[in-house]
Amino acid sequence: MSPESPPTLSVCQPTPRPSKPLLPNIEITPVGPDTLPAYRRLITTLLPIRYPDKFYKDSVANTTSSSLALCAVWRHSPENRRQGGTENVPEPTVVGGIQCRLEPLPIPPTESTPVRSMQTVYIQTLAVLSPYRSLGIATALLDTIITTAITYYSNTTDNVTEIYAHVWEANEEALGWYVKKGFTVENAVLEGYYRKLRPTGARVVRRRLGVGDWLRARDLKADEDMEINEAVGSTSISNEIDKKANG
Repeated sequence: MSPESPPTLSVCQPTPRPSKPLLPNIEITPVGPDTLPAYRRLITTLLPIRYPDKFYKDSVANTTSSSLALCAVWRHSPENRRQGGTENVPEPTVVGGIQCRLEPLPIPPTESTPVRSMQTVYIQTLAVLSPYRSLGIATALLDTIITTAITYYSNTTDNVTEIYAHVWEANEEALGWYVKKGFTVENAVLEGYYRKLRPTGARVVRRRLGVGDWLRARDLKADEDMEINEAVGSTSISNEIDKKANG
């Protein structure tokens, strides 16, 4: 995994800092049929694991706002994107991606069965092209996944409580980046996890989802609902004007 500009490795768990705004050129969007080829090339180029075709079929199985497969798209002219123009503008470039899956959390035998089943988000892939790693893209991808998991997959029957990933044991930059984002690096090394690398071990990084994550998800969902309501309201007003004009 290749997130941006990580600090020195530590096993503590600091409070994650607020994310900085993305540049207007960058858009986080679900992986779709149009972006899948570039997304697949990015994952194949940057990560040491070769994923089967089923992995990429899962990437586009859900292309709605509840998708857990996202890509970061660099659009070369933000003004052109806003105005809907197409003249002399290069094709958008997929510069980063993240893909996750939900897994059930085992219940310790000493504990009673909870009212809601506990789930964790497993980060299968997280990668950003090197020229774009100082722009906050990996952080935005991570934050969007956490918000999506809370918004769409925590309900009356399920509760998403944590997120985790495997990181190559020798990749101190990636391990340090996860620490900066509030993850704890577990002490155990999973030997043989990366068979093509030397050393072959992986470390598990894990983060409990806290109050700040839930508040951020709530605020973002409120902003999204407001935008939808404003769009619906504008459409209704426009239709009413058309009726009067044609009446």
